[in-house]
Parts: sequence; C-alpha cells; structure tokens
Amino acid sequence: MRGYIEVKAPGRKIDPDQMTGHDLEQWERQRDLPNLIYTNGTRWRLYRDGEFIDEALLTELELTEIGAGLRSNPKFEGILRAFLAWKPDPIVSVNALVRAIAPLTRLLRGEVLDQLVGERKAVSAGAKEEDQPFIGLARDWRRLLFPQADDKKFADGYAQAVTFALLLARTSGIEFEGRSLHDVGKDLGVQHSLMGRALQLLIDDVAADFKVALDLLVTVIGSVRWERIRKTRRDVYLYLYESFLQEYDDELRQASGTYYTPRELVTEMVRLTQDVLVQNVGIEEGFSSPGVFTIDPAMGTGTFLHSVVETVRKHVEDEQGPGAVPGAMTELAGRLAGFEIQMGPYAVAELRVAELFADAGATLPKDGLKLYVTDTLDDPTADETQIASGLHTIANSRKRANAIKRNQKVNVIIGNPPYRELAAGQGGWVEQGTPSQHGPSTAILGDFLDGVPGRLAAKVKNLYVYFWRWATWKVWESTPADESGVVCFVTTSGYVTGTAFTGMRRHIRQHASEGWIIDLTPEGHTPDVATRMFPGVRQPLAIGIFVRRPGTSREVPADLHYISVRGRRADKFTELQGLTLDAAEWRPVRKGWTDPFTAAATSAWDEWPAVDQLMPWYSPGVFPTRTWVYSPSASCLEERWTQLVGEPELERRRVLMKDTTGAINVQFKDIPGHPHAARLNSIASLPVDNAMEKVVTIGFRAFDRQKLIADPRLIHRARDGLWAAAAVPNQVYVVEQHSVSISDGPALLFSAHMPDFHHFNNRGGRTLPFLNPDGTPNFAPGLSTALTGKLNARVEAEDILAYLAAVTAHPAFTQTFAVELETPGIRIPITADEVIWTKAVSIGRQVLWAQTFAQAFVDHPNGRPAHKLAYERGDSRRVSCLAPVSELPDGMVYDEEEQEIVLGNGRFGPVPRAVVEYEVGGRNVLRSWVAYRTKEPAGKRTSPLDDVNPGSWCCPSRYLTVAASSSVTMSGSGKAPPDDSGGAF
Repeated sequence: MRGYIEVKAPGRKIDPDQMTGHDLEQWERQRDLPNLIYTNGTRWRLYRDGEFIDEALLTELELTEIGAGLRSNPKFEGILRAFLAWKPDPIVSVNALVRAIAPLTRLLRGEVLDQLVGERKAVSAGAKEEDQPFIGLARDWRRLLFPQADDKKFADGYAQAVTFALLLARTSGIEFEGRSLHDVGKDLGVQHSLMGRALQLLIDDVAADFKVALDLLVTVIGSVRWERIRKTRRDVYLYLYESFLQEYDDELRQASGTYYTPRELVTEMVRLTQDVLVQNVGIEEGFSSPGVFTIDPAMGTGTFLHSVVETVRKHVEDEQGPGAVPGAMTELAGRLAGFEIQMGPYAVAELRVAELFADAGATLPKDGLKLYVTDTLDDPTADETQIASGLHTIANSRKRANAIKRNQKVNVIIGNPPYRELAAGQGGWVEQGTPSQHGPSTAILGDFLDGVPGRLAAKVKNLYVYFWRWATWKVWESTPADESGVVCFVTTSGYVTGTAFTGMRRHIRQHASEGWIIDLTPEGHTPDVATRMFPGVRQPLAIGIFVRRPGTSREVPADLHYISVRGRRADKFTELQGLTLDAAEWRPVRKGWTDPFTAAATSAWDEWPAVDQLMPWYSPGVFPTRTWVYSPSASCLEERWTQLVGEPELERRRVLMKDTTGAINVQFKDIPGHPHAARLNSIASLPVDNAMEKVVTIGFRAFDRQKLIADPRLIHRARDGLWAAAAVPNQVYVVEQHSVSISDGPALLFSAHMPDFHHFNNRGGRTLPFLNPDGTPNFAPGLSTALTGKLNARVEAEDILAYLAAVTAHPAFTQTFAVELETPGIRIPITADEVIWTKAVSIGRQVLWAQTFAQAFVDHPNGRPAHKLAYERGDSRRVSCLAPVSELPDGMVYDEEEQEIVLGNGRFGPVPRAVVEYEVGGRNVLRSWVAYRTKEPAGKRTSPLDDVNPGSWCCPSRYLTVAASSSVTMSGSGKAPPDDSGGAF
C-alpha cells in the first residue's frame, strides 16, 4: 500500500480553503494521512502528514473537452513518482508511533461511520437488516459492552480495536507483508486469543469502501520497530494509550476521563496496600500470599497490575532468592485479574502484563491471564443472549469475568476508576439491580443513597461512585464466608466531605474496620498545574484505603485517619514515599456515622454553632445554567436578547437560548417582585420586537456585580424566596462556601445584591439572607434574647450580623482554623465578654458597609457614607484612574514598582500587592473581575450568544476603583478575630 488518492468530480474544489460541507468534513478526516493525493482530474495535489508538498496542473481544459488529446507533463509525473515512491519511515519512538497511527485510526472511524449510514439507507430503501454486516456488528457490540452507544461510539471502538490489535501483532513479531489480516489475527490468537479473534472478526467482512484505509494502517504499523522503541524508556507502554487518545481525539480523552495514573502514585498505593495486608489483616506475605486475589476493575493499560507484579517479584527475590521467582510468578498469574471496557487500553494492558510475567520466567495459565474486556458494572448473574454476528470471544470474556464477580473471593481491589458526572443510567447492575419477571432487584447503590435528599442524588450517580460501591460490595459483602479485604482507590475527593455522600460514608464506616484518607489536593478545585498529581485533572483528588478485618462489628464506626500532602507535584510524591501507616502525621477522623472523612477538630470548633444554626433559612444562589444571561453590560444583554427573538428558525432559537429541556415552549409565572398581568409567553412564540425583561444587578462573584435578565424563562432555578427577600429594605445576603473546604481569604461574604449560585469562589455554596421576605430577621428564635441575657447588654439583629462579619470576613479566621476548615462549613465562636462583643460589632459594621459597596450599614457621621466607598480626596491610599482604558484588555498586569494595575493602556493606583493577591476561597478577586471584562471574557460558553460581548471597555472607571477600594478595605482588615478569652457561649 503506497498511499491514498481522493478523486473528486471534475470541477470540484480541491483547495481545503475553498471546501464546504461534506468535502470539508472529508478533508478534515483525511488531511493527516502520511501520503495523500487530492485531485479533480485536472489538478493534482500531494500532501504528506497534513503538509502541502506540491501541485500539478494536468490540463486547463475540461476532461470531456480534451478527451484523447490529454497528455502528461513533467510536473504531474513528478507528483506521481513521489507518491508511488513513498515508504513509511521506520517508527522507533512512542511519539512517532502515535503521530503515525492516530490520523489513520480517525480515517478508519470515519469510513465505518459512512458504511453504517449507507447500510441504514439501504434498509430504509427495502434491504434486509440482517444482510447488513456492520449494523449487526454494531448491535452486538452495544449489547455486550456499550448498551447506550450510538453508531459513533461503535465506529470509534471498532477503529481502536483494529489499530491496537495490529500493534499487538507487531509487538509479538508477526510480519504483515504478503499476508491477509485474517492470518495475522490467527497468529496473534496464539498468544492473545481475544485480540486475535477480535481482529479476524472485525476485518473478515470488511467493506471495500474502507479497505484502503485498513491497508494503509497495516503498511504504517508494519514499519514499527518495537525492539528499538523498547530501548527508549522504561515501560514505554505506560504513556502509549493516553498519548494516542490525545492525538486521535482529545475531546474523547477528556470525556472518557482517560488520564494515565502516574507510576509514582501507583507504586505508593500498592506499597501502602501491601502494608495494610501485612500489618492490619495479618497476611504476612501480602500480595505474595497464595490466598490473596487482586482485581483492578478499571485497569486501563494495566499500571496497577504491573506494579503488583513488580512488588511480588521483588518480595520473593528478597525473601526466597531469584530462583523462586518463576514459580511464584506462575502462581500469581492465576490470582490477578483486570477488567477493562475499551479494547485499545485492554490490548496495551495485556501486552505489558504478559511481557512482565515472561520476563520473570513465569508460565501463564492455559486459559490465559485473567484480563477481560467487560463492563465491571454489568450484572454478574446475567446470561448471554444470542450473538448473531459472532462476537463469541468477547462474550466468553464477559462470561469468565462474571464468574469472578459472582464467585471469586477477592481480597484486594485497587485502581483509578473513571470519573463522569451526571451518569444516571450508566451504572448498570450497581445502579439498577437485576431485572426479573417481578421487576428489578434492589440495586446495591441504594446503600449509598440512603438518607440522601433527592435533589442531591445526582451527585452520587457518578461513575467513580459506582465503582466504589461495586468494590465495597465485592470485597466485603459478596462472599459472606469471608468478608475481609482491602479497597484502595484514587478518585475525586467529593465523597470525603460532600453533603451528597452521607450514605456512602455511613456504609463505609459500617463495613470497614479501619481506613486511611490521603488528600492529594488540599489546594481545592483547579489548583496550580504544578501542584497536581494528574496535570490535566482540575478536580481535587484523594486516595482512600479501607480495610475490613475478620470479626468486625457493623455497630462500631471504622477507625479512620486523615492526612493531606502539600506542595508541588514532586514534593507530594516525595511525601507519599515516606508515608507509613503508623506515621505521626495521621490525624483521627470524626466518628459520626455520616461525618466527613476529614480530621476531627482539635479546638472547641465542633461545640460552636454552625452558620445555618444561627440563620436557619438558607438557599442556593440564583442558578440560570446558561451564562449568556449575565454580563457586566446591560446594553450587551439587550443585544443578545435582540438576536434571540430575532431568530425566526425555531431550532436555531433553541440553540441560542441553550434549551435542552423544552423550556423554549413553556409559559412561565412571574419572578417575585417583577409582576405581569398574565404568565409570560414562551420564548418560542415571541415576536422579533418583544421587549426584554428588566435587568437587575446580581452579586455574580465575590466583589463582582454584574447584570442579569430577570426573566424566569431564562433562569433554570430562580430561587423565588431570594427574589421575594430582595425587595426587603436593608437586605444583606450572607454567602457561605459550605460544600468544599477553604483555606484562605474570608470565611463568609456579605452582599447587598442577590448572589449567584457560584458567588463565593465559583464552586457553589449557599446564601443566608439577613432578613426573611416578611422583613423579620433570619436568626434562630430566641437568639437575640439569649445573647442579651448573657452579655448584659441589648443585642439587636443588626449587631449579630455585624459580629458574624467581624469574626469571619478576614483571612485570619481561615488561617486560625485551617485544620477545622478542612471539613466544609463555618462555625462561629461567640464571645461572652461584653467588651469584646462591642468591639467586634463596631468592626463588623465597617466590614458590612465595605463588602456591600457602601449600600448597607451606612453611617455618615462615623465615616460610612452611602454609595461612596473610597478614601477621602488627598488620602495617599485613595485608588484613582490614572489613565483611561480605551480598548478591551487581554488581562491584568500589575506594576509592582508603581503599585498600579494596568489594563491595556489604562492604569489604576495606588493598589498594594496585598490587594492584587487578595483571594476568596482560592479565587483571586481582582483577576477574576478583570477576566470577565477582557477581549475574550472568562466563563463557559453555553450558547453562541456568549460570543456577543462588548466591543469596547464598558465599565466606568469608578467601578474598578470601587472594586479595588473594597478589596483594599478587606485585605487591610486581616487582623485577628476578636479575642474570645471571655469564654465561648
């Protein structure tokens, strides 16, 4: 196979810059091929790996005109010679391999999709469906592996399976030249039965339309020189699949959560699990013991199993000598299992683990390694339905995996499960139970949902949670005769503290004897890349190791320990390497059945009242779910609205609105405070001249006020109670980050404007209005009276709010209670000393005035004028606009020497560095404010309307000077909280 020639109809455009529609889509698929000619018969273009090489004009005339008079020319002949002389360079590195095979796999995926479209058209035209080979293959593929997969997912699975089967054949020394792929698959099946049979099955009935793509793939993979690749680095396969996906389809990689687990992390997880087996379960040989069966239920490319094999080999070598290794490895191969749902990483895992055993001199079991292509979450009791197209090898793999799920006593489950939010319906048997004539049996996920409010249940329905539930069931519950064993996972850390995971924490405390939680991301969500264990993962992560020893009572909560590792990535790995189960740094975890898996407080923290105990009515903030309804500019919102109602085509209007639920066709009732004579008409029915609803100011982010269209048709969750309370004079909203831990900045925020759901630090939270909709204070009944009696001084509601602000609205609070705040939620130390109380209330009034931009707690005689948040003229601290912003900036620059903020050609100052660095919950306030007002504004893009933004600087200079002044006030009030030496109440 020399290359690929795409022949277009005479007169068609072959210049990619002039292509549209199907031609452009086809070009995008083929452009990166290693040797490609595009022609319309008269013009011929040669491309290599996406790079234009040369073009030849065969004739200026139409082919039908020149006919037999057509003659060649040297330029044309040169292009053909270059095309026919091409041979793939020997591939001697992983990077070169990935660059070579990714575009070919993309091409194959596209060709399979085209084939499926053609077969479905044929069926629509009257052909029999059973005669269509790929429709049947796709149907059975879905039945076995991906019940909800569409044609695109099947085509992707097909293309990856063929590519990695061919790669596996090359690593096994199988030659391709002059041989059919069926014979290649037959040879491959000698060592790798599943992948060999899969290759035969997938190509035996291959359509002629993409045989060219297959042949080109075979040619390129045939040039792979594995013996040289293996010499380039240790365990070259570790990075192969993730690198492939990144080049092949990076969006797919991110959506599937495919990130390789760093070897350093895997090594320490396996080491700590070995220590648990030895020290806590009493299995002296750990993984080396003949009685220990280990599973990685989402093995990917096999890194955890690889590390277990290396651990056992070293242990046996050290304890018994090198001569004992082959026998020990042979025995280990029978009690090590891995499940994987994707053929690509499965092939890499089989290759890695098989080579490792071979290198140790092991003899593999007659029926092969216990590595299976299967869905871990699938029903372990399910019988196979008839497979029409012959996927019997994969079906048999699933059967053998199900036998392990049902019957095998498993001592250790270890790994890195996939992460996918909003995965309702994707949890298989774990989520839905076993279907029967009487309906489904009770699903085991129910134990994690026990006591969880329905509105939070969606948080539990995440792939990684399904795997946690499957693992705890398999190790501790599936074999009643022996319920001991260890589960060790690295996953996102939502279950450690999240309010949706109370049932999960209760279940683990009931069934485990002991556990260790290692917080890998104490920095919170989206930390600096240099601190991340997985550079591409923004979510906080944690290692959870939980063990159940024989005889453990479910009436006693597990003894749990917590530690966090900090610093840069290398620092964290170093700290993990030195961590032992008996290290002094471990801290005991709270004992309550549903308490967070974080360290118990060392102070009187747990005895102090929580904010929601003092302020019993709370609500999430306004939650539109569509971002285009917000903007710093009211005129920009007007422009977006005009585009929305001006769109005559309904589907296009739906896209602009960002409607995925049918809301575009629904009439809505009023938002409190914004009455109408009747229900608002549906967005779909609005005429082009329909006026936009009123624009209101919202507390969008910390110290960032933006505009919102007050239209219930556009706001997914408007929170009627908050809108009703907004009309109450002197309203102040307390904003608490209660769902994730915070470690810097203020503990509470105070806003005069109704807050957005993500107001605190872009990570959720809740709002506690100072005043109820009827104007009464939102404080616990009798609180003012009790404080009045304790302090021997009259305490009003305003005093309590001011006290809360004084105690919490500064970084000293989060610094003082850093350990306690690892568990989300704010508690308030209340002094019993009248002098301290009075001083705190005075400070708190100043804080409330500043945080509300001089709209609340106004007191002109005491230096708190209304709507004027700035130092007096002549004060050296007064922030001024020194040069106007005449164009949209790219971002914010800080001039350290001049102490000035630079926005394009605009300058503001003086601004101390403390203000520039001021953060709320890890989010920089000023940089966030500026980011929403740049050429490319920050925030998600949920609609084309998000790209309609101000074309010039739309914020009056006073907005930034006020924002900076507010931050000056806040950062400058970082004094210690009032001394509570008078005693807590």
